[in-house]
Amino acid sequence: MDRIRCGIFSAKTNVPYRAGKLAAKRATGQIFDKNPALCLIFFSPRYSSPDLVEGVVQTVLADVVAGCSTNGEIASGYWRESVIAITLSTDYMRFGIAAESNEKLATGSKEVYQQFYERALKDLRDKMIFHDSEMFIPVSPQNITPDFGMIFLPGTDIELEPKANEVILGLREFAGDLPLIGGISGDDCNYETGYVIYKDEFLEDHTLLILGRSDLEVSMAQKHGYHIKEELTLTKSNSNNLLSINNKPASEAYFRTLNLPVVEISDLRDEICALNPLAIKDTKTDELQILFPMSRGRNAIDLTVSQSIPQGSKLYIVEADIEESKKASLESVKAAFSSGNIKDPRVGIIFSCVGRSTFYFERALAEIEEIKRRFKYTDIGGAYLNGTICGKSDWVSEGTTSTLLIGNNLKKR
Repeated sequence: MDRIRCGIFSAKTNVPYRAGKLAAKRATGQIFDKNPALCLIFFSPRYSSPDLVEGVVQTVLADVVAGCSTNGEIASGYWRESVIAITLSTDYMRFGIAAESNEKLATGSKEVYQQFYERALKDLRDKMIFHDSEMFIPVSPQNITPDFGMIFLPGTDIELEPKANEVILGLREFAGDLPLIGGISGDDCNYETGYVIYKDEFLEDHTLLILGRSDLEVSMAQKHGYHIKEELTLTKSNSNNLLSINNKPASEAYFRTLNLPVVEISDLRDEICALNPLAIKDTKTDELQILFPMSRGRNAIDLTVSQSIPQGSKLYIVEADIEESKKASLESVKAAFSSGNIKDPRVGIIFSCVGRSTFYFERALAEIEEIKRRFKYTDIGGAYLNGTICGKSDWVSEGTTSTLLIGNNLKKR
């Protein structure tokens, strides 16, 4: 018995409205269901227009629509400059959706974060209570809690506030250790800002949160392929600006470890930062979280990363194992399968960091095809973002692939 069905379609047209309508119509057509539990929309910024959303909601109820802009799209293959729709048809999952402006989140107000989380939670509870489904529903609506979440975070421009890990920490106060998957919204590698779709709204400079309740088994995992080269101490920092490492100018300490002269790393596509990024260990998971550094000019004495690192933190210079990095996407799917209780995987939603392009883009399609061969009854869709988050982590890790795997078998409550 199929407890979940997935429709995936990639559309490319010259008109955002048409692209959104075509992607949603074909994806829902594959599942023979015009009322899916969730419709994810991932799109190139070339389609960044409210018309895109208008096209989508001509086919799908706005209440279940959510998504973000990307650096490339995954729809059973690898795409650029497209719009993809991923529709999940199931009586055993429901999703609550909320969006909040990054300007409000940047204030750090606990009330703002609490209301943001509670809006998504209320949306989830309403959908479970008022929609017919086969799901197990606790007697009291207050006992309905999410099993996992998806999150799409602010852009990576060094001037933007808040930083991604600050948003995650703000939400953690109310979400606790809820496993999260997603990343920083892409913008075709401009490393500035991104866009999100929230129901029937097209929003810039917002964070999107999706809370999922599932009676089906779900599991997630993240892989990257880096190993530690040297341990260092961040001796002085200002938010995401690293001023000194081991009591030396940060840029000098970084390049000296690599036996390189100080050079400019102008953006996150540079091979130096992709092959030898910085890393910090997540205190909750003890996992390495990868951060690509930038050096603004040859005379720069500091380094800049996309997230805030507290002064006194242990830093690591890490090195890519090229073969391991190439296999990171496949390994993340395998890890999600082997670490959970999924017996019959049916849907894989993959988020991959565009920073892996140094090793990856020329074989992106081949890797997706390999995943499809290994998991031949599993539909694969997703997006390339500016780093990914996975599990109980408080960080967005760059150079990574994170996978959410959804099974066809029921979990025990």
